[in-house]
Amino acid sequence: MNSKKFGSNIQKYRLAKGLTQEATAEKCGLSTNYFRQIELGNKVPRLETFLKIAEVLGVSTDLLFAGNFSWTAEARSNELYQKIEKLPANQREYILSAVDALVEGMKKL
Repeated sequence: MNSKKFGSNIQKYRLAKGLTQEATAEKCGLSTNYFRQIELGNKVPRLETFLKIAEVLGVSTDLLFAGNFSWTAEARSNELYQKIEKLPANQREYILSAVDALVEGMKKL
């Protein structure tokens, strides 16, 4: 596992949620220094800690691993799904229709 990429992903989702390292560490029950070391890729958390970080950040665990394994496309799909899911119903329908049209167009190539 690329711990630097893993830590970078945690930082990306923490910042997207508008949290500081201190606040995130506190919500996870960690020291700020230990959490900082995880984000820097210098430490790899235990499974329980990893799951708590994902919960606090409100993301699926696979998103935190994105870029570490060959299933990055699946993680990206999940990330897009989560973004679309947060949109109002009319905007979701518009995007899904556009994606459907793109997929049908790709079949013709």
